[in-house]
Amino acid sequence: MHAACLTALLAGGITIPSPLFSPVAQAAESCRSHVAAYVMEATPGTGWTNVAKPRLLRKYVDWDPKNGDTNGTMLDTGKTAQIPYGSRVFTGGQGVIYEITNEGVLKSYKDKTDTGGSLLAPARTYDVNWTTRKRVWSNGSRIFSVHEGGKLEVFKQSDPATGAGTVSLLGTLPSDRPGVLAFKNADDVWAAGNRIFTLKDGEIRAWDYREEGTIPVLPDSGVLLASGLTDAVNGWSPGPGSVYTATSARDYSGIVRSYTGTTALALANDDVMTGLYGDVFADTASCLVDAPDTKPLLGSMPTETETPPPAVTDDTAGSEPVDPAQFSGKFVLGDGRPAAGMTVRVEADNVTEESATESELTTLGTATTASDGTWKLELPATLPASVSSAAAENGGAVNAMASVMGKTSTGVPMRGVDHVTAAPATAPATAQALAATAAEDSAKPAPVLPLVEDTAPQPTEQEYTQSWGAQQEALAQDTLGDSPLPMWQSDVGNPSNADPYMVGGVDTKRMSIEPYDGGCDKTSEKVVDKKTYYTTVAEGHAYWDAKASVDYDQKLASNMEVAVKTGSNWSIQGSVTLGSSMSVTTGYTNRGPHFAKQWKVPIQYKKIKMIWKCGGGNTFTQYKIQAGKYHVPAGGATGKYGKDVRNKDGMTAYYNSPKSHRAYVERGAYFQLSKNRSIKWSGAVTAFGVTLGGSTQFDREHKQRITAGMKTGSRHDIWGKNDRVSGKPGIFFSF
Repeated sequence: MHAACLTALLAGGITIPSPLFSPVAQAAESCRSHVAAYVMEATPGTGWTNVAKPRLLRKYVDWDPKNGDTNGTMLDTGKTAQIPYGSRVFTGGQGVIYEITNEGVLKSYKDKTDTGGSLLAPARTYDVNWTTRKRVWSNGSRIFSVHEGGKLEVFKQSDPATGAGTVSLLGTLPSDRPGVLAFKNADDVWAAGNRIFTLKDGEIRAWDYREEGTIPVLPDSGVLLASGLTDAVNGWSPGPGSVYTATSARDYSGIVRSYTGTTALALANDDVMTGLYGDVFADTASCLVDAPDTKPLLGSMPTETETPPPAVTDDTAGSEPVDPAQFSGKFVLGDGRPAAGMTVRVEADNVTEESATESELTTLGTATTASDGTWKLELPATLPASVSSAAAENGGAVNAMASVMGKTSTGVPMRGVDHVTAAPATAPATAQALAATAAEDSAKPAPVLPLVEDTAPQPTEQEYTQSWGAQQEALAQDTLGDSPLPMWQSDVGNPSNADPYMVGGVDTKRMSIEPYDGGCDKTSEKVVDKKTYYTTVAEGHAYWDAKASVDYDQKLASNMEVAVKTGSNWSIQGSVTLGSSMSVTTGYTNRGPHFAKQWKVPIQYKKIKMIWKCGGGNTFTQYKIQAGKYHVPAGGATGKYGKDVRNKDGMTAYYNSPKSHRAYVERGAYFQLSKNRSIKWSGAVTAFGVTLGGSTQFDREHKQRITAGMKTGSRHDIWGKNDRVSGKPGIFFSF
């Protein structure tokens, strides 16, 4: 995104030394094809520090630094170390890491993880006070420090290879020198060889450092290498001719970009990795070479006891759905006991008018919960006209709301809500498959909860951004996967631990529920708000030289959870299916190497107010958030990239996977999933401040595909998330 705004300007009359020019003595090093980078991790959204807590230093390996990772990536080694609160860290090359403690003590360490040792193996503690050094960096043999008074101090490290030598002051430069002022005011400063780099207001400049005898010398101005990098807050160089930047943890992005060049920087990779949160300190090499033409590996691959089978695509239909023409579910009380003998009203809920006009739902039938809390209701053979029309627009599936109503012996009203789906025998196969998937979801018991109304005004858009769900949505990486969501969510803050069964200081969990005197009317609904949110519907993976493609074509084929509000908190209560009679085409094709992204499409969500009247003239209300139709907003995208999921690929994940789930793809061949159900993405969308899960039905129009490259150095491995790739894997990953 920055290629067009990169500029290169040479300062008039300035001679640019070769990047390998070395007036400062350095120990001879072999050229390297990959280089370590260390990240002082920060919590997304909080900036660079975690207040008053130890911080985590994590080691990555940059696999293709010479080319800015156009053929590689940054690999998480899993190696970490705790850094005390208040300490500052910088690197000196060759695995040397320095710490300035909160008390001003300078310590050096050696990274010995490559030989099985510690990330911070102590090297030396120095008897100097570094409290007054406000900005410190190193190129190995020299340590540069901007003093609190503004002057630049240059120290000599007598043994840069170990970090255990003596550190002595070589010389100083006054605070009024242009370079010293630039170092003091920069957003970030780092060194590689004899070049010092500054990042300030989106510009990267290079200052070529040299010494005349023991006198430090800097040019009067730095060379402008790049501009327009306005979202970059951190920079580093793994070696000559290569520069990386990272965006902020404050905005949850954490995107690493790379640039190559010595007199001008050209964008090499606009997404080396995503989700890198914290300040980066690179180990540096004196020269760089191309990465080997094999898969990136951390250490040696474990010995395999059996070779996985080749992956062969099967385009036949998935398993036959079981009785899709039937609504079903289960209700339970607060203590987990079955809610037996309760009347279940099933109402078609996909016919609510989009206007604010209140409309009464159509009852499709009633059932009674069995002794185990389960219930079933056959879809009527003949549907009311309005329901039939809505089902046709929904690809043939009928969404409905099942509810039970009663009260405790103390008069507390209790209501259970579940959202269910069925499809008639005449519906398309996709609709029947979606109904079968919904039946799997409805097997999860729905709770009967106290009906505590929320009288607070509807939150503002700004208040929605303060919710836990909004924070999850903002993260660049998918951290939820298919893990369970919190039982209760707030649309304006963090998930609540409050017990919803406590009403007026009384615990209603174990109370029996009796019918509400006089019964309750059908549910009336009206839409109080509607908004389009981009929703995850697919995910592709392509490690090494493979390419990833995902298709979400022709008709919608997703199940999306519904949230219902109890008091001031929201809980997931069933799901609806999203089909369509209209044709749309969206997705991405042949993205890679080292690529893995989710794909999102625009879906309109409604916040709906439910109203019903019960005996004694009591009127009750409740809110729900429900997905509707595919809807491209004016000027909006038909689909867009979602969260980064590259952390699920690679060697470590592969060897942690069940062997039965593994397979490989022949060079130049492809494999695709085109039947059964995807995984359920727990954070498929955050709508009105509440996170909802969702899944997609694979078929001929909805696929995940990987195409293996032609490199011969390694095999192209894949594995299923939940099963073998020829079974019901949900999705597959890549190595």
